[in-house]
Amino acid sequence: MNNKIDQVKNAENEAVILLNHAMALAKASTSTDELEIVSILDSNLKLWVEIETSLKSAKNLLPEDIKANLIKLSRFVERMTLSKGSKMTKSDFDCLININMQISEGLIEAVKNNLATEEAFSLLKCAIDLSTARENGDARELVSALDNNMQLWVYIKTLASKQDNPLPPETKSNLIKLADYVSSKTLEIGKNVDDINQKTLDSMIMTNLQISEGLMTKRIAC
Repeated sequence: MNNKIDQVKNAENEAVILLNHAMALAKASTSTDELEIVSILDSNLKLWVEIETSLKSAKNLLPEDIKANLIKLSRFVERMTLSKGSKMTKSDFDCLININMQISEGLIEAVKNNLATEEAFSLLKCAIDLSTARENGDARELVSALDNNMQLWVYIKTLASKQDNPLPPETKSNLIKLADYVSSKTLEIGKNVDDINQKTLDSMIMTNLQISEGLMTKRIAC
């Protein structure tokens, strides 16, 4: 769970850095100080080299086609910066600025969409595990499935509770209520796993399936 949160935070941090460099490039485009221009271009170049290195990491969650396109952009920035340097025109600077601004936005969306897909499969897996444990009549297996499911919903509640979460307030409120419901019902079932309320367990499984479907539908629509 923490790895997923870190991925979002890293994307947000990189987006802010890209925007800050875009602002610096805008300043350089009107500057007459060659040392300042070279310094800003060098800083932006180093940023894109770091981004390219990150994209090549096996831990990067971005889809392969997006990573490939970003690597091409990185090399374009490198070639333009190294070939033109302080001799860049206003149009050249505008090109670099636009790249930074557009990628900063796209980077966050790509990661969040990918995470939405992961959460959909996580919810689906938990639903299947709960159903399988019941069918097997294995109390220990059921307890493990209930614990994993509750951890997932605690994570979802944490994301939904964040002030900077872009989801509509009503959606966030509903997710938080569902997370509280799952937690309370998990504790209720956990008190007597040998004689569980089948309707309650069915409701928890259906909740996962419905939210999973909703996340996938939203992902496809995007």
